[in-house]
Amino acid sequence: MNKRLITAAMIGSLGGLCFGYDLGALSASTQSLREQFHLSPAIFGLTISASLWGTIGGSLVAGQFADRVGRRDLIAWCSILYALAAMGITLPWSSQWRHFLAMRFLCGIAIGGFTVGCPLYLSELAPIARRGRLVSLFQVQVGAGVVIAFSIGSLIAHLPASGALWRWCLGAGVVPAFALALLLRSMPPGEPELSPSDNQKKAPTVPASREGNESSGHERLFRWRYRRPILLATSIAIFNQLSGVNILLLYMLDILSSAGIGLSLGHTYTVLISCLSFATTLLGMAVVDRLGRKPLLLLGSAGMAVCLLSLGFAIPHHFAPLLYLSILVAYNAFFAFSQGTVVWVYLSELFPRGVRGTGQGYGSSVHWIANAILISTFPMVQHASSIRTFYFFALMMVLQIVVVLLWYPETRGTVLGFASDTERADGNRLR
Repeated sequence: MNKRLITAAMIGSLGGLCFGYDLGALSASTQSLREQFHLSPAIFGLTISASLWGTIGGSLVAGQFADRVGRRDLIAWCSILYALAAMGITLPWSSQWRHFLAMRFLCGIAIGGFTVGCPLYLSELAPIARRGRLVSLFQVQVGAGVVIAFSIGSLIAHLPASGALWRWCLGAGVVPAFALALLLRSMPPGEPELSPSDNQKKAPTVPASREGNESSGHERLFRWRYRRPILLATSIAIFNQLSGVNILLLYMLDILSSAGIGLSLGHTYTVLISCLSFATTLLGMAVVDRLGRKPLLLLGSAGMAVCLLSLGFAIPHHFAPLLYLSILVAYNAFFAFSQGTVVWVYLSELFPRGVRGTGQGYGSSVHWIANAILISTFPMVQHASSIRTFYFFALMMVLQIVVVLLWYPETRGTVLGFASDTERADGNRLR
């Protein structure tokens, strides 16, 4: 990989930094938001999930937008929108609950666009042997954003005047978004211009016989010929959320609190957990093109199932805090090594060129619909009993192992969009 390709990949993945920062900042702000707006469990769930409902619409619109105006312009507009919405949270009238919800909804629209545009941009510029590694840069940036946000949240929480933690934590997201908008000005709208040797290494996006029919980017997605990639995208997006990862991320302080861990120590734990998770994401990035997508999914699902069962057993007994830290570290490590690394790579590889943007938007929107439903309902479930929820997630990970073994194709070393029913995987695999 030459320097121009590496630079393009680093800039193209920065939407993940904005995404990860938003997740970490929201998690660090949960207790502060509850105190600011005096929220009941149901309204608290709605408040935390406001941005997630925005990501649904953002993903659907972004899929169409990406196929018409290009990946770079999509990412640029999303970064501008996110910067404006994050800035709006810092304004005095953001203390009004409705204004806060509106700004968070706009942030969600931008994040939905990032999860469509960035993986597409990365998958289409990558040489085939490095595609998994380059697309997983998006998840690496997500992990880095979470670490930065938790660190800022912990720092503010330990200051004397920490009442407005939510305002400064969430508002600081304007910095990475504005930086991304500036850096994108130096990038080409499509694939960066590569050297001849790089072009020879790149995977063809579609077989030559179909190139002319699907290059316009206006083909309809929901057709019988695309049923296989649609079903694969649906299942991997839903299973990604049924792992419980975003509940354990966004409500980490609440879960630690229910285990008897104080708020100050809880903030410290979030930083440690996110740092170790980030390190494991780097490991997953290093092996995703060597081991393949399926082995990582299988290993991660098994590990997460064990951790979720352990967490469900441990919380009612109020064991030593170090035990909860160990379980959460192990859980996040298994997720980062497997699902966190694979999901955006897999979604970006399933659809052929004519519907790739729309297909990525569809898969991303399914991901966010499942996410929004779980996040908005968890405070009410936790108010009753969160233990059964963890057991349910563990069962879903066991089910995913079965589904992946029986049905999922391996996309390592294949052309983009090979999973279409009109393209046989064995005919498209590089030899």
